Amino acid sequence: MGVSTGGLDEILMFSSRLWFHALLLLGWMALGLGLRFANLADKSASTIEISTLVFSLGHSFQAMPLERVISAETLLLPLQVDKTTTFMDTINYLMEESTHPPLYFMLTHWWMKLFSTDGELVSMTVGRSLSALLGAASIPAMFCFGWLAFRSLLVGQISAGLMAFSPYGIYLAQEARHYTLSILWIVVSLSCLVATFRCLERRQLPPIWLGCIWVIANGLGIATHYFFSLVLCAEGLIAGRYWLRDFWSGQLTKSRRLPNLRKHWLRIYGVVLGTAIACLIWLPALQSIADNDLTQWIRDRPNFLQLLEPIGRCLGWWISMLFLLPVEGTNLAITVASAVIIALALLWILPAIVRAIRLPMQRIEMRLAIELLGGFIVAEIGVFIIIIYGLGTDLSLAARYQFVYLPAIIVLCGVALASCWQESTRSRIFKRDRFKIIRANGKKVVAVTLILALLGSLTVIANYGYQKSRRSDILAAHIQDKSSVPVLIATTYQTHKDIRTLMGLALDFHKLDRREIVPTLPEFLFVSRTPDSFQTTPANLIETIGKRSRPLDLWTVNFKGTTRALTEVNCQQDSGDRPKINGYRYRLYHCR
Repeated sequence: MGVSTGGLDEILMFSSRLWFHALLLLGWMALGLGLRFANLADKSASTIEISTLVFSLGHSFQAMPLERVISAETLLLPLQVDKTTTFMDTINYLMEESTHPPLYFMLTHWWMKLFSTDGELVSMTVGRSLSALLGAASIPAMFCFGWLAFRSLLVGQISAGLMAFSPYGIYLAQEARHYTLSILWIVVSLSCLVATFRCLERRQLPPIWLGCIWVIANGLGIATHYFFSLVLCAEGLIAGRYWLRDFWSGQLTKSRRLPNLRKHWLRIYGVVLGTAIACLIWLPALQSIADNDLTQWIRDRPNFLQLLEPIGRCLGWWISMLFLLPVEGTNLAITVASAVIIALALLWILPAIVRAIRLPMQRIEMRLAIELLGGFIVAEIGVFIIIIYGLGTDLSLAARYQFVYLPAIIVLCGVALASCWQESTRSRIFKRDRFKIIRANGKKVVAVTLILALLGSLTVIANYGYQKSRRSDILAAHIQDKSSVPVLIATTYQTHKDIRTLMGLALDFHKLDRREIVPTLPEFLFVSRTPDSFQTTPANLIETIGKRSRPLDLWTVNFKGTTRALTEVNCQQDSGDRPKINGYRYRLYHCR
């Protein structure tokens, strides 16, 4: 007996009615949408979000003045809405200055023009809302994925619920980035994978329209994020496994015509060819990424003592796709307690999940889908291992890069939980068990999983999990508290990443200014980095400070190089405590 809606007990007998499933799905969507829009604009803008917004507005970082003091208004000019810019401006600047394909940026360009006023500073609510809506769209997409892959409305409903509450999914949806759109393409691509190989197992021809949808989804996936190529690699490995199986099957039976040359495989070859053509369009851009300064931060070959760190980080990201409790911005006791609760929950739930997944494996069609999606996850892990340890590019450093796993993990958990849900109706094995109340089985597992996922989503919304890597809001508040005289913030310039860093800080000062907390906005200075900047204080910095009126507080933020010569212009380093602030190295100099 497989996982299906027909075995539910009398309490939920009405759930077999389509209207109930429609209402339940609408409920998941409403909850998921509400969670994704909750506190949407409260968090500071990350540097990568600023990159998305600037390019989507059709602006460039290259026009930013260097080597001279600029106002906060000048620094934030690239974030002002200009309705005279076009899609081509977005594409041109993006391809010249960034490492991403243009599809999502073009959609955001249209979106922000639709909901913004000409000349205003872009709203973070508008900038992030497209990603939030696409994240909410993944909820019905996961329902369809679960139903199509496993022919079970119950699997679809639980998968939709898990996606609605996924802490990791909430985190991605509340970023003005392209990951939620990529997830939709992954869902479509994996659905086509399962449908195609189901036809293969039945010796049926995959419909041409199915192959076309698969190619289009793959092409749009690459046009959204180049990491979609990792999805294609994993799918290719899975297809290769079945190709080899059919090849050796033909050899052993001495078939006059190998199965690999039959029409159903020829149509799969067509999908491979179409996908390859869609990928080759971006080959020049992909080649330029390897040497780009913007990607050097993940190019770090771990030493012997660090070999296990990527594995630990990836496990943490995967767990957070379902479970997360306050672990950031809290005291040590709460962080430890949260970690212990998550660990205990996993120890309680995982045995039931492993036991429950065995039943769907008894049905041929469900077994095929489980093998394909489980194989996809294993293949993806293999691809990551090769990239991390073989190529020295640590993709575990950023949680956002794990988006390629999310749909497969969610739907497989949906299958297992659907089996758990029906456990009490299939068996009375624990009827006389004295530990029945606390044993992980049946509907308890589903309820606890969904509750913990919901608590995890609230953790992200409240900013106690998946905090920004640069807490510009805290630094802006700290500068405001420490300085009662005019402020100049200086940093060294190497790439537009340095510009984005100070733009994020300027945005938070702009928030404080609107609340009339800051008397005057600070000014900013970008000092070009030179080969000797690590040994000597840049002459331009000394000259600029020497000409400024006093008193003045100079804040160096992520400044690469020495500042010892600032004493020549009567600037003394502040001797007070410097709180540790994520993403920033800073110093305060009092110039009198």
